[in-house]
Amino acid sequence: MKKEKTNLQKMSRMISLMLILAALPFGVLLLNKKVSQLRLVASSEDGPSVNVTTFDYDLSEASAHEFKKAFKYQVLKEASVLKTPQGPAMRLGLFLMKNAAGGKVFACEQYPTIDLLFAAEGIAFSGEIPQMILRVPCTVATDQRHIDTLPIPFSKILKSPVTQYEFTTQAENSREQGKVYFRHVVEFWPTEWTWTGVKFYAEDPGDTLQINGYEVISVLGEPLVIKATE
Repeated sequence: MKKEKTNLQKMSRMISLMLILAALPFGVLLLNKKVSQLRLVASSEDGPSVNVTTFDYDLSEASAHEFKKAFKYQVLKEASVLKTPQGPAMRLGLFLMKNAAGGKVFACEQYPTIDLLFAAEGIAFSGEIPQMILRVPCTVATDQRHIDTLPIPFSKILKSPVTQYEFTTQAENSREQGKVYFRHVVEFWPTEWTWTGVKFYAEDPGDTLQINGYEVISVLGEPLVIKATE
């Protein structure tokens, strides 16, 4: 009786092992599918998904459709906020692309101006959410892998009347200048600004590249908030 019970236990273990081995390929398939989904840039635009991690920062050989999503991933994946004496400054990922002549160039050569867009989430004046636009030159960082922007001079802004909607910004030891514009700021200066997108401008005003707030969160995993008081 004991021997028969032992044989049944062995058979039961063997069947369990076979079921596990049979299910393993399906588990791997589901895992690969999940990882692939995480690698995609979420977008409200139509069109098939693109596995953007198959590209490094060199997008010169990407098709038009691949480039449309891959550049967003390259810009966002290493986005960060740098502290400078003049205020916080955004740093973005850089990428290479083809120009009209077919040559390989840095994105800043093709799109020399950038707008960084921010909103004061949770605040509204007369139903309008305050907005901040940082318009700066697209500058290739010294490592040639990032785009450096100019600082937001919050110390100067917070001391100014809310009726002033335009400020000039300039980095230390730099000739480059930019502008900071505000909209819908009425009673006080908000001190927390959520990054809601970026827009690249070419010399031709109709030629732009844009990333929205939904896409920012899809890559970073959470909102990027700049605090004026830090």
